[in-house]
Amino acid sequence: MRKIVLSILLCMITCSVFAETRRYYCEVKGIEKELGTGLKIIFDFGENASCTIWGSLSSKLKFVDESGEIINFHSMVDAANYMVEKGWIFQQAHSSVYSGKYIECWIFYKDATSPQEAKKGILTEQDYMDSQKNKYSDSYEW
Repeated sequence: MRKIVLSILLCMITCSVFAETRRYYCEVKGIEKELGTGLKIIFDFGENASCTIWGSLSSKLKFVDESGEIINFHSMVDAANYMVEKGWIFQQAHSSVYSGKYIECWIFYKDATSPQEAKKGILTEQDYMDSQKNKYSDSYEW
């Protein structure tokens, strides 16, 4: 019985060693809003273009809750607190200019075995729209 338990434990340890962890990054970008005060904040995981053809930040990269409502962050620090709460680690901050607009960029990272694991608990507007499209298309299959 001990040999069986020991063999199972050894097998589990060996399998966990092969589950390769790598580092995933997210760039949180904030740009002053056109009309009004505050920042428009988006989250760039490198999967979609973060800027539109008109030079503005893509709203599809905003975070939403489970019902699809956009989560409005009051500042870059508010967005950073959200990322830390989800297990991401702050790495660095820098600023840039795109189409004459000042952009704050904060980079976070998280070690995980897949992009899905890294983004667990995080939902962008694009992710939500895709999930709804899949949800409705699956329900109409014959």
